[in-house]
Amino acid sequence: MQKQYDHLARLRRSLFAELVCDLAGVVLLGWFIGNFAGQLKYLVPAIALDVYAIALVVAVARQSTVLGAVDLGGAVLCVQQRLQKLRLLRIRTTLGTLLFAPLMWLPLLIVGARGVFGIDVYAAGVAWLAANVLFGLAVIPIAVFFARRYGSRLQQSSALRLLADEIAGRSLMAALRDLQQVRDFAA
Repeated sequence: MQKQYDHLARLRRSLFAELVCDLAGVVLLGWFIGNFAGQLKYLVPAIALDVYAIALVVAVARQSTVLGAVDLGGAVLCVQQRLQKLRLLRIRTTLGTLLFAPLMWLPLLIVGARGVFGIDVYAAGVAWLAANVLFGLAVIPIAVFFARRYGSRLQQSSALRLLADEIAGRSLMAALRDLQQVRDFAA
């Protein structure tokens, strides 16, 4: 039982750290938006990043809420259902983060270069920006393809295997099946 408490305590600390980082991002982006509100070319990517960061805050808060409702001293079936729900939320959050990250790197570059270094990335030209957007869009299906095709071959690296399973959606499907089994058992 102590092992489960340790795992949940470590997860609680991890979620707290993630929440603090995500909130710091929201605050910094709010500052940037306030300073560049009159410049649409900086405002639009900053708002896109802010929406992304707020979605991450909401996702972490939902996970923290479900984790807070887990009572290891409660009924086994109830504990199992909550842990499966938490697992499903974590998988969906990871999958969403990984799938949208390639689209967020260009806005991050635009906002970061301007906010930190005062550099105008738009000076590189529309063709360069468009190519980077297209590259970000192309990365998503390519990552999904490689994760589905080669993910099961990554036996040597459990971290890479987990990442590939997340991208390919295998972890999500497994979590949904496990949750359905718990529901069937409860009925």
